[in-house]
Amino acid sequence: MSFGFYFPTQASPTTQWLPATMPDHPAVEPVDFPEQISSATSGGTLYVQEKGVKQETFSLSFSHFSQADRDAALVFFETVKKSFETFEYEDRTGSLHTVRWMNAFDFQLVIFGKYSGSIELRKQ
Repeated sequence: MSFGFYFPTQASPTTQWLPATMPDHPAVEPVDFPEQISSATSGGTLYVQEKGVKQETFSLSFSHFSQADRDAALVFFETVKKSFETFEYEDRTGSLHTVRWMNAFDFQLVIFGKYSGSIELRKQ
């Protein structure tokens, strides 16, 4: 099973992160239309105005990362500068997605030498 993060692309990465620890299950991949404005009349009619495009995200949670995995993730995070740069994410099925890292780097030390945290990716 393949899984990894490649900047700028998998074909020619200048930086890559291939975690030794796979993310926890279940894999969360919500799809949303977050830019909709909706309002209901007193008679119960719902009006919705579309203001944006579909948004696909990937929520990856990791438990008990090694120090080496955490350090490699931090190097990758600093390379892509959070959401400033796009990069390629290879999911569990081997599919590539162009994404941006959307949340802060926050991997907590949970036991000696082991870290846990999550990554929110937004598909471009």
